[in-house]
Amino acid sequence: MAAPAIPVPETSENDQGQIVVRNAKVETPVGEGYDVTVSANGQGLLKELGLCEVDEKGQVVLDADGTSKRVPLRRGMIVHKGDILGKQQDDELVQDCIVAQQELLVAQKEAEKTLEIEVARAAASVAQASYKRADSLNRDMPGAVSQEEVQEKYYDWVRAAKSVDKAEYDLEVNQEKVKVARARVNAAEVLIRNRKFFCPIDGVIDDVYQNEGQWLREGDKILRIHRLDKVMVTGAVDASMYAPEAIDGKIVDVTIKRPGMEDQTLQGKIFYVRQIVESGHYYFYADVQNKRTESGYWLLNPGSLVTATIR
Repeated sequence: MAAPAIPVPETSENDQGQIVVRNAKVETPVGEGYDVTVSANGQGLLKELGLCEVDEKGQVVLDADGTSKRVPLRRGMIVHKGDILGKQQDDELVQDCIVAQQELLVAQKEAEKTLEIEVARAAASVAQASYKRADSLNRDMPGAVSQEEVQEKYYDWVRAAKSVDKAEYDLEVNQEKVKVARARVNAAEVLIRNRKFFCPIDGVIDDVYQNEGQWLREGDKILRIHRLDKVMVTGAVDASMYAPEAIDGKIVDVTIKRPGMEDQTLQGKIFYVRQIVESGHYYFYADVQNKRTESGYWLLNPGSLVTATIR
């Protein structure tokens, strides 16, 4: 984790002997669940972009024209993890999924057919009985049935028994085909799902990069979301005064100075202390639950400087 650029760190102690760090910085680091970019999963037309309405089952509610009921996205809009924020064109994928579902139904019907096994078993039973009658009659009355006929009936019985084995094998194959068909349906559903844009975190939309109707390539940025209900506060402690283990895991009181407002204090906890000393200091990182003002704005804003008091 690269050390952030923090103005001259100042470490001191207050009257209670607590460590006070001035010029600590509020951040939403990329790659740690604070700041994410939603991108296209594949190439295609951006068909819908907006916060979609869903029913009690989690299914997208459709308008009369078949498109999703949705609210246009804008900067500052609050979104939640799992929200559907639009989709790329998926008409062809939907048709592929319908075909796969029909193939699954056919495979299931084939896998439920036991008639061939029942017929084969009945035929084997008849062939066995016919052979045993001829063999028994020939033993009681030698020559009553020619040896060739007895042998023929014996082979009829063997063929009928093998027919049972084949019918059972075919049924097993059909049952395996059901698994293959179901996997194809699942794969088609995954492709359709991947054409939707799901919100990965609770946060606020910071940027919208695309418009409906634009052609997207895989990886094209669509929108950016900041998580502001929880932020990270980064500070630096004088390495000549305190050891890393002295502050690791400690509670932190973060004091915010805002123009025209009284100082506000929020609580957090240090979750990581760097072991590398830079310019006589080592850095610590604390998770802090953010809070809104009465007007709806967050107290801790990424990029701002605060004072962190380590208990």
